[in-house]
Amino acid sequence: MTSDERRWVVPMPPPNVTGTLHLGHALTLSVQDALVRSARLDGTDVLYVPGTDHAGLGTYAAVRRDETFRPDLPVAERTRAWADHYRKVIVGQFHALGLDCDWDTELHTLSPAYRELVDGTFVRLAEAGLLHRSARVMPWCPSCRSTVPDVEHSVGTERVPLALLAVRPHGRPLVVELAAAEELWGAVALAVPEGHPAAGGTAVLPATGRELPVLAAATGAPRPVVPAHRQQDLELAEAHGLPWTGILDADGRSLVPDLPGLSRQELRRATVERFGLRTVTRQCAVERCGVCGSELMARLHHQWYLRLAPLMAPVRTALDNGDLVIRPSSVEREARHWLDSARDWCISRQIRWGQPIPAVVCGDCAYWTLPPAGSGSCPDCGGALRAETDVFDTWFNSAHWPIAVSGWPAATARSRYPAAVMTSGRDILFFWFIRLLAIGTFVTGSPPTRECWLHGLVVDEHGQKMSKSRGNGVTLDDALAEHGRDVLRAALLSACRDAEDIRIRQDIFTQQAVVRRRAADLAELVARTPESASRPTAADELEHYARQAARSTRAAVRRHLQERHFDRAVEAVTAFGTRVLGRYATVRAKADGAGVTPQLLLDLAAVYEPFMPDTAAGLRKAAATRSAADWLPDEQLAAAVRAVVATVEEAERLRGVAGIPVGVPVTVESTDTAVARLLATRWFGHLSEVALVPGPPPDGAFAVRVPGAPGLRLWLPAALSAPVHDDVRRRLRKLARERRRLAHRLDQVRHGRTSGVSRERLAGRLARAEEATHELRGVMAAVADRPQPGGRG
Repeated sequence: MTSDERRWVVPMPPPNVTGTLHLGHALTLSVQDALVRSARLDGTDVLYVPGTDHAGLGTYAAVRRDETFRPDLPVAERTRAWADHYRKVIVGQFHALGLDCDWDTELHTLSPAYRELVDGTFVRLAEAGLLHRSARVMPWCPSCRSTVPDVEHSVGTERVPLALLAVRPHGRPLVVELAAAEELWGAVALAVPEGHPAAGGTAVLPATGRELPVLAAATGAPRPVVPAHRQQDLELAEAHGLPWTGILDADGRSLVPDLPGLSRQELRRATVERFGLRTVTRQCAVERCGVCGSELMARLHHQWYLRLAPLMAPVRTALDNGDLVIRPSSVEREARHWLDSARDWCISRQIRWGQPIPAVVCGDCAYWTLPPAGSGSCPDCGGALRAETDVFDTWFNSAHWPIAVSGWPAATARSRYPAAVMTSGRDILFFWFIRLLAIGTFVTGSPPTRECWLHGLVVDEHGQKMSKSRGNGVTLDDALAEHGRDVLRAALLSACRDAEDIRIRQDIFTQQAVVRRRAADLAELVARTPESASRPTAADELEHYARQAARSTRAAVRRHLQERHFDRAVEAVTAFGTRVLGRYATVRAKADGAGVTPQLLLDLAAVYEPFMPDTAAGLRKAAATRSAADWLPDEQLAAAVRAVVATVEEAERLRGVAGIPVGVPVTVESTDTAVARLLATRWFGHLSEVALVPGPPPDGAFAVRVPGAPGLRLWLPAALSAPVHDDVRRRLRKLARERRRLAHRLDQVRHGRTSGVSRERLAGRLARAEEATHELRGVMAAVADRPQPGGRG
């Protein structure tokens, strides 16, 4: 292949080396592998690139939490050893899940070539004037000892003690609630709303006698102005010329001269005691680190920022022009929101694991320059210059992933860029997808992928996100041990509907285990049965039906995967396994197991390949034990077999609905001569547990039209008319409720009042419900035929 020939590239979202993989990873990887295997079945030249992410802050925090891992090493070396260990573990899990990757292309976000790519982008961004280094008050994790931007931390409601500060500016009583009493040591003023009677006065702090001006600057309840803890307070203090000082150091320990070294909680209690404050317990918002869960503090620190807004315009243009597709539609709406509201991105972290930012900085001010320039003293303030020790935010590194996959700027990039499709969970839409679209478009001039498709999150049966901390998390290893990889993959995909969350229930695994077992049983039947000299020919009705059904199922799977309807694709395979393969294998087992053709086994393997690769391999192995048969397709014959099978299914359903006793014959009438002939064949009796008898209608019977089989009618005794009527009415009522529900949801999606499911999918489901209603009404009309003398209704 030349470097100009386009390949169908699928970059794997690189899992973090923070630990082993879980069910969320299994879902994303199963989605991608299904697309890859299906494309390869069709002869597409696919490149599926695996890899891992060093996950800077996450890995660093994981190592510090686990003191049992290599305690003989310093933290930096322990972190590197941890990353190397879990990188190997994760690649092993890729193999255990059965991924069809191009293994010789594996990438890692700290490989030399990858680091060179990231450094080059930083230089280009600097030259374009899109970077700045500024001192801002940012959320800080004292445990991780790093900045944690607001989009990467969690905010929850907790019961916490509030301290009440009572002061009397202008002689008027004023009570200020303090969620963090220690802030009083860094307060330079009190802020009250515009028009508040205390504005312009002075408040005297108890115990210390320190006076604080009262400023009309708050938008809510009165609060202290603490420049070291809030960016808006820092700007307010600078505007009023108010001096200020820090309260806590990088470890969250006290900088207060009278109370040095105390932890934040110790300082909080000491402040309440020193100022004689009263406390009350209330529900308050508490910000916690999204990596380690520690309570965050605020800290003024020099950070690196990337101006994202200018990078978003070309991405938005590509989306508008159709050069980029984001699916499903609910996710596209959210993506457009992020594109239109992008703020500066803090790309620096203060840890020792990751890729250092390639810059020379001043230790005293915001001055910086690119190496090798810059040595000696700062030209702005005279401070000492040094190499930057901060590392890149891991999301900045991983935003280069599809570019690195292409081999940019090598010649191979022409065939590998952009990627065909990138997939992952919707929870990293902003963290990864929006940013990689911006970076990729900036570096190369075009979006790094043609399509972004994001699925929902894996949750438990109660709708709770699965995690180890909640006790409901399931590791990939445990899931594979319990279900096996074929059942696990198919079960997860069977519940994957657009961006809706995937509820893990035991029944989805049970169902797919049955589907897998049917195919495996057939492969085993072939393996233990000697090949027959009388192989199937064009007269073998069942072989025609099974092959035609397998090929139409493969076509349906291909179509559903192209539309990213993974649940429908698995549903098609499930229906095939239940309606076709189960009956086919049963008949073959009872009749002639030697008659299975290798062509059919290979057709079956193509059906199962995207979701159950081991099962497909077993079918191909069985096919290798058979020699090819002379076999020509006969669509008319296959259609007749489909009609017969539909009749059997309807009869079995009616047996449960109407209570047809075992052994009571049900007459089948057909106006199609091909169908009538099949009803008299030797294998027809193996298809059903209901005693179906071909022939003219008996006296006193009523007709039931068979859905999907024109010209076929079942004749039932008149005594069963009432329960059949009731069944049809019940199904019609259920469909009516479903149509109303779908129409309501579709209306909400159209008006932007809900998300998680696409408008196209809802419209399709509504159309199918209406089609089923129309068909059932036809059945009702047939059932309404009154029994006539001679049996004609």
